[in-house]
Amino acid sequence: MYRPTMAEIDLAAIRDNLGAIRACIPAWTQVIGVVKADAYGHGAARVAAVLEQEHVPLLAVATPDEAVELREAGVMTEILVLGHSPPDFVPFAISNNVTLSTDAHATTVMYAAAAGAGTVRLHYKVDTGMGRAGVLADTATDQIMRSSALPNVDIVGLYSHLASAESDLDFTARQTKRFADIVRDVRAGGLQPAMVHLANSAGIFTIHAPPLDGVRPGILLYGLPPAASLAQACAVQPSLSLRTRLEVVKALPTGHGIGYGRTFITGRPTRMGLIPIGYADGYPRSLSNKARVIVRGHFAPVVGRVSMDVVAIDVTDVPAAVPGDPVTLIGQQDGLRITAVQLAELADTIAYEIITGVSKRVPRIYVDRRP
Repeated sequence: MYRPTMAEIDLAAIRDNLGAIRACIPAWTQVIGVVKADAYGHGAARVAAVLEQEHVPLLAVATPDEAVELREAGVMTEILVLGHSPPDFVPFAISNNVTLSTDAHATTVMYAAAAGAGTVRLHYKVDTGMGRAGVLADTATDQIMRSSALPNVDIVGLYSHLASAESDLDFTARQTKRFADIVRDVRAGGLQPAMVHLANSAGIFTIHAPPLDGVRPGILLYGLPPAASLAQACAVQPSLSLRTRLEVVKALPTGHGIGYGRTFITGRPTRMGLIPIGYADGYPRSLSNKARVIVRGHFAPVVGRVSMDVVAIDVTDVPAAVPGDPVTLIGQQDGLRITAVQLAELADTIAYEIITGVSKRVPRIYVDRRP
C-alpha cells in the first residue's frame, strides 16, 4: 500500500451483530445474510466467509455477477439472487447451488426452458406494495400455483419487500397481511416453500405477523440502524471505519482561499492539512465545509470543497498535528467517534449510501478481535 487510505473492517463486530440479530428473532427463524453491493462496502467474499462460519444458511446478493464472485472466492453456502437473472445464467445457477428470483409466470416459464435437463430453484417475489419487481398481490396465488406445475422448476421460497417499515407502520401492516394471505393460500393449494421471508432490517422490529422462516438484515448486520427511531432496538456496532493519514501541513495567511471555487476563505492564520482521500474514494463532495475528522484527539473541520483525490482540513487548533498522523473519517480514535449516520445527515442522504459508496480504490483491511 503506497497510500495510507483504507477501510478497516471489523469481522468480530459482524459476528457480534449477527448474534444480536439472532437474539431478537424467534429461535426457529433463520437469518438470511444480505451481502449484496459488496456486502454494503465491506467486501462480500470476506463477509460471506464469516457468515458461512457462523452457519448462516442462505446468502442474498443483488445480481448474478455477485453470485459468481462468491463462488469463485470459494463460498459454498446457498446463494439467492434477489434481482433479475438472464436465462443464460440458469445453467450456472443449477450447477452451483444458486437460487434465482422470479416475479411472474412468464419469467418462470423462461427459466424452466433454460434449465434443460436440470431443475432451477426459485424464490417467488410478491409485490405487496413496494411497486417495483414482484407479481402483484391480486394475481400472485394464481401465478405462483401455475408456475409450480412447470417442469424443471422448484419453487423453494416466497418473499416480499417492505416499502417503509421504518416509518409507516400502518402501510407495513397492510403489506404484511397481503403477504400472509398469499402464503396461506399457496400452502392451502399444496405448495410448501421451505423459506418464506419478508422482514428487512427495520421489519424485524416493526412487523407483527406469525413467525416466518427467515429475515433479511442488511444494514443492521453491518452495525447501523435502519432508522434513528430503531437505534436502540438491537445492540449492534458499526463494522466499517475509514482511515487515512495527514500528508501535508501548511501555513496559510488570513484571507487565503482553500480548494476549488474558493468556498472557504481563512478568517485567521491557518494550519491547513491535506489528507489523501476524495470523492473518487467515496467521500462525498456534499460534505465540503460540513464534515470533520479526528486528529490527535481533536475534531478538525473539513474546509473547502472535497476534491477527487484530496480533502483539506483545518488543524490550527491541533498544534501538534504533523504529516503522518492518523486521521479517522468514520469510526473511533482517541476517544472520539464519527459515524456514517452523522455523515449521512450532513450529506442529506442515508448511511447506506455512505458505506456502500466507499470505492474499490480504497483497500479493505480486515481485523478480527477473536482468536
